[in-house]
Amino acid sequence: MKSKDIRKVVLRMAHDGMSSLQIAKLRKVVSERTVRRWQHLYRSTDTIDLKTPADRPRIILTKRFIRKVKNRFIYKGPQSARKLANSLGISKETIGRIIHEDFHLHVYRVTIESNLNDEHKQRRESFTYWPNETLTHENYIETVLPHARAEGQLLLGDGFIYQQDNATSHKDKHSIAWIKKIFPRFIDDKEWSPNSPDHNVLDYYVWDAIGHNMHWNKVKSYDSLIDEIKKV
Repeated sequence: MKSKDIRKVVLRMAHDGMSSLQIAKLRKVVSERTVRRWQHLYRSTDTIDLKTPADRPRIILTKRFIRKVKNRFIYKGPQSARKLANSLGISKETIGRIIHEDFHLHVYRVTIESNLNDEHKQRRESFTYWPNETLTHENYIETVLPHARAEGQLLLGDGFIYQQDNATSHKDKHSIAWIKKIFPRFIDDKEWSPNSPDHNVLDYYVWDAIGHNMHWNKVKSYDSLIDEIKKV
């Protein structure tokens, strides 16, 4: 079957409501990525014209253009690849290629680290109550679960529900047996829905809300981190 005929079949399947993954698995001649690209082309232009690129035209890296990028660094100082790409109207990948291949430099990510001293690190380690070794079902039962039970009773009372993820030490049969015996209520892996915001409040709301509402520029140490979290 010719490429043009394949595209017609793919479009007909898409019109019938099939997803790109279903089409790719059924046809087995085009990848899911290709199917998605064809669908994007068709929605944008009402045709699948493979003679022209799907997105913006490819930038020709002339010496003049490379010099223009270099001047941005010289006169405006270090800046993120994304901001530089947006200001020049090109992709971030093109900027990365220029920096790496023409300037022989590397793009790096600025990371702000908390200024922790030894006391802060020790307090963090004691707070997390985490064993200084690979977490197996033995030290999970011996160390982590008793602490989780005590904290749950302290914060929520005797009727709290314990929930965990699907880590190997968590789903071990010995861990499950210990949890069902000791904890008042428990959601096991058969009932746990990992993509449910209602059942995973910490992952889907609390941490995200705290992170988006904190003033990270004011976090310079452990104490300032705690202060900013409390303000949220």
